[in-house]
Amino acid sequence: MTEKEINIVIAEKCEWIGQRFDHIKQRMTYDAPDCCNDLNLMREAERYLDDDQWLEYMLNLQYVLQRDPHRGKWIVCQDNMHSTAAQRAKAFVITIGKYKE
Repeated sequence: MTEKEINIVIAEKCEWIGQRFDHIKQRMTYDAPDCCNDLNLMREAERYLDDDQWLEYMLNLQYVLQRDPHRGKWIVCQDNMHSTAAQRAKAFVITIGKYKE
């Protein structure tokens, strides 16, 4: 998927299309927000995941990072904390079942 397609999927899930978000300094018009390049937006999107999805999201993030999720828990945690917005966005879309190769 392209970044634009990923952004649209996330915006649809979070119901951000056509809304205005002054608190994150981005005005929404017809396009989806650029989640693939904004960690603040991904932080907002992650709030839409329930408890069960969070574990799957963390595992999917390890998949996106091409890392073994069975390494030490602190190393896995560090990898996830330092992931980019694009990596988080892809893992998010995989987690909600909307990713297409």
